[in-house]
Amino acid sequence: MCRWGALRRRRRLSQQRWRQEETMGGLQATECLQHILDLLDVGVVCMDLQGRVQVWNRASERLTGWSREEMLGSTVDRVVPPDAREERRRAITRTLVEGHSVGTYSRIHRDGTIFRIEMRMHLIRDKGGEPLTITALVTPLPGHGAHLTSRQREVLEHIAHGGTNDEIAERLVVSRRTVERHVEAILDRLGVENRAAAAAVAVAAGLARVTAEGV
Repeated sequence: MCRWGALRRRRRLSQQRWRQEETMGGLQATECLQHILDLLDVGVVCMDLQGRVQVWNRASERLTGWSREEMLGSTVDRVVPPDAREERRRAITRTLVEGHSVGTYSRIHRDGTIFRIEMRMHLIRDKGGEPLTITALVTPLPGHGAHLTSRQREVLEHIAHGGTNDEIAERLVVSRRTVERHVEAILDRLGVENRAAAAAVAVAAGLARVTAEGV
């Protein structure tokens, strides 16, 4: 009896040790995966089917201003402008139906800045083929992080409409030289070389509006 009791105790201890090692191995693998994701320049976000965040890498933190600790368990609506949330739901629905989707969307930084992104979403399924999670790869469009003054935004909108320096100066009631200084600052902050490139970046990044009426 003592012998069999000792064997059972050893077997029980062996099973406990195996479970502990398995748990530790899983934790190490999770930490390793998170470290790899944090090395990427592209934002990586994993959401459950209700849009609650499960993974939020360092690039996502830099892009939005929201930390991993703040985002885990919350919905991505925190970084989606109110008027773009229905668009987000449609994108998730399309991903669930087709397995993937690609699009450009507006997002909002913690400081209130609106910026544009390209997002590629992929549906991840479990071993039984059931939808499990959605992974999104997020890349900012050119112009992200360009902080312009309200006057520079005005000038940029006129540039996007094709306005010349003289026309812009007349509309804003400032000197031509003042407009030239604003244009120089805009090109520098957007990291482009000419007005056409500035206009293209401005429209793509949501830094300027273009209407059918023009200037």
